Amino acid sequence: MREVLEPAGTRILDMGGGTGAATLVFGEGAAELVVLEPDPRRIRAGTKAHAPVTFVQGVAESVPYGEGRFDRVVSLMSFHHFAHGDRALAEASRVLAPGGRLVVVDFDPSTPRGRWISFFEGRLLHHPFVFSTPAELERRIVAASFGAVRRERLGSTALLVAER
Repeated sequence: MREVLEPAGTRILDMGGGTGAATLVFGEGAAELVVLEPDPRRIRAGTKAHAPVTFVQGVAESVPYGEGRFDRVVSLMSFHHFAHGDRALAEASRVLAPGGRLVVVDFDPSTPRGRWISFFEGRLLHHPFVFSTPAELERRIVAASFGAVRRERLGSTALLVAER
């Protein structure tokens, strides 16, 4: 993840970053780390544990920052939680500086484990998750004004990287 993100000296926004534990690891060396998280309990836990991370309560579909504010926008295992994924991608595009990079890692619902997670979270837990196949997610990213998308399968997840 770090080699794709190239965090040194960058400003990183982690959409749906929870407590910021992963953000701190993949963003080591960044000039600024911001976690946008809707759950105040996760923010409280993260604030206590991860001092170099700035936590902001909010949703990916309405990022409270201006245009071109970040060099990297990351969604690590959180994209399926976004109620309006296309709006979240538009917001990622808006807040990325020219030449900025979007990195999305999420479950692939076409894999056996991805199907199980989709069933478990959606049907058994009754959460309104929307899982996109890597090909669908790639189309959505391109439609949100990103350039070519690099896509890789990582076991039961997919990694998608796009430049603005």
